[in-house]
Amino acid sequence: MTDRRPWLFAAALLGLFALRLYFGLSSHFFAEDESQIFLIGLRYYATGRWPYFGPDVVWTLSEIPGALQGLLVGAPLALVPAPEAPIVVLNLLSFGALAMLSWYITRRVPSVPRWLVWGWTMTAPWTLHFSTHITNPSYVLAGAVVFFIGLFEVLPPMRLGLVPLPAAFAAMGMGVAWVMQIHMSWYLMLPFLGIGWLSRRADGAAKMTIYVLACIAGAAVPGLALFPTAFQYGAVGGTGGTLRNLHVHFVSPAEILVTLARIFSFASLEINRFVEIDDARRILFVRTHLWLVPLMAIVWAAGIVQPFWMLASSFRSRLSTPDWRAIRKIVAFSVGLVYVSYWFVIEPPQAHAFYLMAPVSFVFAAYCWSMIDSLRWRRVAAGVLAVNIAYQFAFASTQFARTSLYTNREAVVRAIVAKSPEMFGHRRAFAPDGGPPVLQDPARPYNAPVDLHLDDPKFTVGFARTANWSFVLTNTNPRVAFRRTLYMTTYRDPGGKVEERHQFIDRILQPGETRRFDVSDLFARGAVAEATIRIAAADALLPLDSSSSEGATK
Repeated sequence: MTDRRPWLFAAALLGLFALRLYFGLSSHFFAEDESQIFLIGLRYYATGRWPYFGPDVVWTLSEIPGALQGLLVGAPLALVPAPEAPIVVLNLLSFGALAMLSWYITRRVPSVPRWLVWGWTMTAPWTLHFSTHITNPSYVLAGAVVFFIGLFEVLPPMRLGLVPLPAAFAAMGMGVAWVMQIHMSWYLMLPFLGIGWLSRRADGAAKMTIYVLACIAGAAVPGLALFPTAFQYGAVGGTGGTLRNLHVHFVSPAEILVTLARIFSFASLEINRFVEIDDARRILFVRTHLWLVPLMAIVWAAGIVQPFWMLASSFRSRLSTPDWRAIRKIVAFSVGLVYVSYWFVIEPPQAHAFYLMAPVSFVFAAYCWSMIDSLRWRRVAAGVLAVNIAYQFAFASTQFARTSLYTNREAVVRAIVAKSPEMFGHRRAFAPDGGPPVLQDPARPYNAPVDLHLDDPKFTVGFARTANWSFVLTNTNPRVAFRRTLYMTTYRDPGGKVEERHQFIDRILQPGETRRFDVSDLFARGAVAEATIRIAAADALLPLDSSSSEGATK
């Protein structure tokens, strides 16, 4: 009888890829960070100008050097001029990286069921939210997986002999040069690289030299996209101003525990941070999607318990093998390294900033699972995994009509076909060689506060005192489209104290278009005697029909 297991496994992998791709296509597309990453590649595709710099570092108005980010977005557009093309390529990259990680974990900890390892890595909230849609941390995963598998194969207590040592060092070099052009967290890899090299000192000077050369050769592959920046802008200008991120200051030791929890959360079912961007919007989301609450509650509870379980497991002595002791040391070193690194950078500690540690978290979680593996716990894991998959699919479906590419796909398609990035958006003003940051066309005058009419504003204090607004916005400019609309809200309490806030609307409004918006403006603090809202600014764009003087109202 034919063994059907390989076919079932292949079908399961295809289903997981389809889920991840659907999740990516349903995720944020028009938000500021996502738009800026897409614009780097869109401008490269539209103009043919080499993208010397990659993602922006907003904290210091600087840019990460290297063309890799622009190539990863722009090259797929050259192959298939459709907005989905870069998303598909990203999902192929992240799926391949997670497949490599899953394969390695099953070799590393063979007692853990293969279905659990593959299912968990592919559907964990972090690998879904930061590896399926276009934002620069999503591209970190591929380099991080290659790097850490190389590291594990270099360290004597961890080595399985799956790849030759020179290849392992080449993988580490490749991972560093990849992440270097994607995210500022690449410097966290350097101490690991040094420790890995020193751990092989018993191999002798000749082999140590070979390891260095292999590392350089591996780094040269993605590093080819970095060299033109150095040649064009020199040693100083080629840094993109990223050295401004250096800032020595004190960080509370309490951050050590927070960092540990965040690293463990990468392999956990943490969902709170991914349900909207603040508590008020989370409350509003839950209130409007009550049917999701049963699934959400189970996944949320599992995500709270798992980091504590991983912490407790780290003190268990059931495993006494050298590799278990080594992975515990790697986790401890990772926590300390991340904590110390924040003494030297201006950015406050944020979990996504060290997402490259996710492979360490998943490997450690597998060791923890091997300590309690039993038929009963496999059933529990299968149930939780099934609920998580159902929740993630349902959550993606709620985003499809709210924040995804498909809320305004036509504008993106036209920008690609016409090779006109200004139909989609503008790069930030500080971006070197980023193109005009505003619409520069004397034939298309605009004044966003005047051209964008805000009508029928309604303010309500919702559940848990969320400050909710509903209003109608109309673009009355016949020759200019608008996006990233900035609105200002003012609240006055009975005593006359005034508080002002601001938020952005990322929706593109074409000439003549009218649309109602329902937004949450954090919480209403105390009694509100008067609340007002006004339009302060917006980014001007070329309209879809740039030759027309009038648009149709929708």
